Amino acid sequence: MSAFHLAFFALCLFSLALAIPTWEGINVRGSIGSLVPGTSYIEALGPARGNEKSQLRHLSLPVPGNPGNLTVMPNYRAPGLFYVGQNQLWNFVNETAIFPVNAINVTSTSEFPLQLIVGTKQAGISTGSWRWRGTMLYYDQGSRGNQGLFYTCTTDSGLPGVFMFLQPSPTPPGCDTLTLHSFSRDHLEKF
Repeated sequence: MSAFHLAFFALCLFSLALAIPTWEGINVRGSIGSLVPGTSYIEALGPARGNEKSQLRHLSLPVPGNPGNLTVMPNYRAPGLFYVGQNQLWNFVNETAIFPVNAINVTSTSEFPLQLIVGTKQAGISTGSWRWRGTMLYYDQGSRGNQGLFYTCTTDSGLPGVFMFLQPSPTPPGCDTLTLHSFSRDHLEKF
């Protein structure tokens, strides 16, 4: 075999190696937010009671991935992931389980008009819409809304829940006021 044929053969092998994609330099999914844009933890901000130290609290389900009453968990290791899409708040569990957060009218069993409950399908108030304003979460229904104010209270069953009013109301006895924020969304609205 001549040097020319050997050089030609080496050049062909080199060209073939360059033609195989290696995916280097391609933007890979580095965070959960890249799977569903805007997905993030929701942090609850509100006053500490008595001698409590201020601690990080997140909107979560008591049993992650199990639909039910939303609650606020302090120093929780697996807080829920949420995002707003098409005016609906969603709880992102994984790529195959994304549940709607429903605003349920519970006035027949309690004094709180709307409770936040994660379900397997949309239920409750269907005319409301969720939105972000800066870092803060809001719920609107026509001209009424919660002004970004939520309450954490113990339900009739003894479990904690997250509630909201659509009109200004005094804080119910035994409840705490709070606001819900997302500080890690990659598309925060600009003021």
